[in-house]
Amino acid sequence: MITLQLEQAREDLPSLAEKALLGEDVFIAVGGRTLRLAPVADTADAAPGPRRGRGSWKIDIPEAFYDPWTDEEMGEPGA
Repeated sequence: MITLQLEQAREDLPSLAEKALLGEDVFIAVGGRTLRLAPVADTADAAPGPRRGRGSWKIDIPEAFYDPWTDEEMGEPGA
């Protein structure tokens, strides 16, 4: 794991980028906060098809979901 101040990281960014691409954890301290330098997945590794917007899910709802509940499932007395 490498942690550097922003000024140090500016001087050695190409080397730090190479280390991050090889899987090493690289952190850059900026004031009182910390950034992590990490690779982004290649587009070839990404799921095929159009990219969904933020917060959207694709789910499959089985047809049985729409079936009415039985009295037992509803907790009705005498079921």
